[in-house]
Order: sequence, then structure tokens, then C-alpha cells
Amino acid sequence: MGIVNSNPELYTASLQKLFPQGSYWEKQFANIDSDCSLFCKAKTDELFRFRCRMADLQRESVIQTAGETLEDWERVILDTKNTGTVLERRAMLLSRQAQLINKSIMATIATKHGLELIDIVFPFTPAFFGFSFFGTSIFSRPAYFSVFYIISVIRDDEMRAAAKKRIKNAMENSSFGLGHFGTGKFLNQSYFIKELANRIFRGINGLDKYEKEITGKLLASNIVYFLYKL
Repeated sequence: MGIVNSNPELYTASLQKLFPQGSYWEKQFANIDSDCSLFCKAKTDELFRFRCRMADLQRESVIQTAGETLEDWERVILDTKNTGTVLERRAMLLSRQAQLINKSIMATIATKHGLELIDIVFPFTPAFFGFSFFGTSIFSRPAYFSVFYIISVIRDDEMRAAAKKRIKNAMENSSFGLGHFGTGKFLNQSYFIKELANRIFRGINGLDKYEKEITGKLLASNIVYFLYKL
């Protein structure tokens, strides 16, 4: 369902209702050049502009209807500006997107940085009561705006030693122990959540580079947390 832009006059009327009641304020709004009237007009213009951009954001959030941000999609997914018609560029992006986000590629990236990918877990099941359509194309799918955990084992000895040392220091200096910094349990094993304890692992270059490369291949709608097994 698209975002409908209301009549700007309705915004002005709503803003005026936020002011106190009484004859003084009625006189103020009766004069189109009064400070109160000019204030409401300025706010109305901004609210209406923002409302219109909300509709643009909805269109630009998916490749199938993106236009203004096509170059940004291409920069992230293709690493280059494509040529051709808008439809051809969208088709290229959709084809490449399907190849980018998969477990095999993430596993290769993990190995390069001294880790081993264990699993990708979707912890939440979103509720969907229907789909929205633009023409004949599905606007979204259940996993589009998704939260997931990428679970990895630190195999690099130097990186694992640095992580263990920092965790030990954190536990010794916190009256709440490791739970103060966040742990997660999947597959009947406990994992350390780096995202919730960024200050502990900050500066361990292997982990930072790994997360940055993985994040660079995901979409803005993907919310990812990195969990590590030492």
C-alpha cells in the first residue's frame, strides 16, 4: 500500500489545533500575515515535503522501483555504475544481488580473516498478513527487513588470544561478569556477542575487517549481529 500525500491544508489545520484556544489565537490565525500563521505555513511546507519523501523512500528501498538511488545500489552491489535503461540496470542489480548474499561467500570471507563461519541464524519470525504490490512485482518478502546473527569461530591464534585476554579483563573489572556485556546461546552453545560489547574487542583488526567486509555486502535493511565462539 503506497503512502498517500494528504492535502497540505489539513497539516495547517492540525498544527493550529496544537495552539491554545481563545479569541486571541483565532485573531492570529485569521490574519494570514501574523507570526502564528506564518509559523504554521512554514511547518506545513516542511511536513508536506517530508511526507512526500516518505513515499520516495518506500520506492527507493527496493531495486524493483528504485530510480533516484540506482547509482547507490550499483555502487554497493556492483561496485561500478552500470549503463543501459533503467529496467536493464534494475535487472542487473537483481541478478547480482541474488549472488551476493549467501552463506558460501560469507564463509570465504570468514576464512580470509582467520575465522570459520558456523551458521547464520534468523532469531525472529516476522508476522505478515499480506503483501504489497507495485504493478505485478512483490514489494517485499518476509526476510527483506531482517535481523540475523552471523556465528563464527575465531581460528586465528593471535586474534583468539587477544579476544580471550580482553574478555578476562572485562569479567575481572565488572561486578556483573560476562553477562554484563552480552552473551547469546544458539545450537546449545554459548557465544560472545561482539556487537553488544564493541568496546572490549575494539582494535582487534581481524574482527573489525571481517565485519566491515561482511556488512559491505549486505543491504541497509539487513540488521546483523556478529557472535563469536572462542
